[in-house]
Amino acid sequence: MWYFSSPEWANKIALQTSHQTLTYQALAEAVTARQNWLKAQQVTRVAIAMDNSIEWVLFDLACQQVNICCVPVPGFFSDTQTTHLVTQSGIELLLTESNNNSEQKDTRASPFAGIDAVRFPVTQTPQIPEGTHKITFTSGTTGNPKGVCLSAESQRNVARSLVDAVDIKHVRHLSLLPLATLLENIAGVYAPLMVGGTILLASQTERGFSGSRLTDPKRLLMLINEQQPNSLILVPELLSLFVGACAQGWQPPQSLQFIAVGGGRVAAGLLQKARALGLPVYQGYGLSECASVVALNTKKSEQISAAGKTLPHNQVHIEDDELVIKGNLFLGYLNQPESFYPSAVYTGDLVTLENDFLTIKGRRKNVLINSFGRNISPEWVEAELMASGHFREVLVAGDAQPHCVALLTPLQKNASQQQIAAVVDQVNIRLPDYAQIGGWITLEQPLVSVTGLVTATGKPVRERIFNHFKASLENLYSLENKENFRVLLEQQKQERNKPMSLYQRLQNETQAERQYLVTSAIIQRCFHGKITLDNYLDFLSQAYHHVKHTVPLLMATGSRLPDEKEWLREAIGEYIEEEMGHQEWILNDIAAAGGDKDAVRHSEPGAAAELMVAYAYDAIQRKNPLRFFGMVFVLEGTSIALADNAAQQIQDKLKLPKEAFSYLSSHGTLDQEHIVFFENLMNKITAKEEQDQIIHSAKMFFKLYANIFREIDHEAASEQAA
Repeated sequence: MWYFSSPEWANKIALQTSHQTLTYQALAEAVTARQNWLKAQQVTRVAIAMDNSIEWVLFDLACQQVNICCVPVPGFFSDTQTTHLVTQSGIELLLTESNNNSEQKDTRASPFAGIDAVRFPVTQTPQIPEGTHKITFTSGTTGNPKGVCLSAESQRNVARSLVDAVDIKHVRHLSLLPLATLLENIAGVYAPLMVGGTILLASQTERGFSGSRLTDPKRLLMLINEQQPNSLILVPELLSLFVGACAQGWQPPQSLQFIAVGGGRVAAGLLQKARALGLPVYQGYGLSECASVVALNTKKSEQISAAGKTLPHNQVHIEDDELVIKGNLFLGYLNQPESFYPSAVYTGDLVTLENDFLTIKGRRKNVLINSFGRNISPEWVEAELMASGHFREVLVAGDAQPHCVALLTPLQKNASQQQIAAVVDQVNIRLPDYAQIGGWITLEQPLVSVTGLVTATGKPVRERIFNHFKASLENLYSLENKENFRVLLEQQKQERNKPMSLYQRLQNETQAERQYLVTSAIIQRCFHGKITLDNYLDFLSQAYHHVKHTVPLLMATGSRLPDEKEWLREAIGEYIEEEMGHQEWILNDIAAAGGDKDAVRHSEPGAAAELMVAYAYDAIQRKNPLRFFGMVFVLEGTSIALADNAAQQIQDKLKLPKEAFSYLSSHGTLDQEHIVFFENLMNKITAKEEQDQIIHSAKMFFKLYANIFREIDHEAASEQAA
């Protein structure tokens, strides 16, 4: 056992909580008991969904001993994200803290006090690279987190490097971050165990946390003074709290020797202020794909303006200003076999490297890292807000801040702040807490009205926009607004207890299928300016073949509605009037882009488009006419999230005239208004059976529509290979 490598440690305390201690000898025996039990369960993938506790550590170590893949479940994940983690990983056994009120109590069994073991049937074996001992899920730059597969050896390599670099004798480490956080798992558990240290564990309540947010700072500071640790790991938000507390009279314990801060960019000024207040803070840099820490400042070697000095278990170099890492890497992403066994990791971080010290200059992409270390794609949150149908423009900010804020241009110029707040509340309910909007600025005029904020093709210039609104954005992070955000979160908890409307259910229950669509390779390449003219013409051709059926499908739906749905038939009449002739717009776009519109008019659809249309007719005629509204949700929602942006990217890349984008551009704008109408319409459908029918069809249409894009991409690849 690597964590019990010296007989001299037998009676030393390894793990300690407010009510329990475990010596290294007792630790070894407890791990052996759990590994024997796990082995008897005949499982290969186990998830740990527990608060920071001795049992968390014991089961993590036990999984290593019997080569079981361990999957930590972050407590701050939303229910949807947790379900995604369990299903994508093919979890066979979920370990949780006992819940005496659980209705599933009789289905759970564990010989260890306070622990429930929930079995799951695995319907589909996940694709996991050989040698994976842990799958750590990122917070996710989009709604669904990504599983990073790691070997036990890669994690221990990082821990060994940290032990050598930090070189603290008689380690007494207090775990403040959740153990499901890879940084705390490796640097806060494995590294101290390698040197016979003591790990102090405290529950979420004892640490003053709720989810990923610190809600009781006084309790956290009191815990630190009580435990007298000599090492801590912080995210930038906690460092800011410590500095503020010191400035107001808090005396950090003299025992503190090393405070590592990571998970996001830290300003040198904040580090200098922390040092002046007596906090021994050292910045580090890492990522899950490299088993956490890559670089770290230490007492022996430091540049306060740098993210850290590279550790010896990796080799780093720079390509086109981007940090590239080789050596101690992850094994691949869960269920993405094309990513298995990479030779290098391209981080997307723009850096300088001088005397082995990394200085982070920025990110190639727009990913935000908030002050709690959570990665957030602003485009994801923006798409959710745009999908509400209430905004013409949305831009999300929040890099190095405790929560996200937004610039909002409402569709209705006279929209009140109360109306906007209600919309934001509804969107926030669908987002995990680290991605929620905590404040916003309502723009009276669109961004294009200010010279230089938008390109000639309508694309927002983010850096200029955020600089233009810098003072207003900073004001959103005032103490008063932080308190307002806490109140908002509490209101949202109460809102979650109310029955969801059909539109809310559609948003919540189709996330996985929506991701299947937006992660299509051709869509991703489009947003990176890597689309060809043939791709665009193929898309328009297939769009023609399904759009020409929109009006006939609406008519078929209306004809089969029962008398009590007459109100819905009237709405269908409005849809028909609005949708008439849109297929001709597409043919005109094809001609303007240099294609043969007559050839397309007389051509046959691709298999994917034909199947989607056939399913729509079948659903109306054979199942339930209400199922057609699943198709409406998918096509209009996709238009809002993608159409305008796609049109801009394609026009920029292919240098086509505006006349080639009448379908995409108009649908991005038109469908924002349609979706408001659609939301109100769907929320009148309250019967669960009818709601379930529409949700089922929406899931199907997301997949069918996605397959059109995948088929187009396949055909393009075949032509290039020929």
